[in-house]
Amino acid sequence: MKILAMTLKIIAVVSTIIALMAFGSDLLPVEITFGGHESAGGEHQFYKIVLTEGVDSTQIGICFLLAGFSLFVVSALIRKYLVK
Repeated sequence: MKILAMTLKIIAVVSTIIALMAFGSDLLPVEITFGGHESAGGEHQFYKIVLTEGVDSTQIGICFLLAGFSLFVVSALIRKYLVK
């Protein structure tokens, strides 16, 4: 049961990190570029951080945050009642 509780905590931490990244993606400016390359036509193409159209990152962040919190609670309950 200790392994299960530890696994749930790890998954909860990962879920919380994903939630923070989803919330933070709304705050990132679109003009951030990560290098680029020259296309066949001689123009430079740059990569930008942008949200995927049609996806609300706030809802995704809330879902992952609730999942992370729930997994922390389940892990604590397992440790309290089932691990002696």
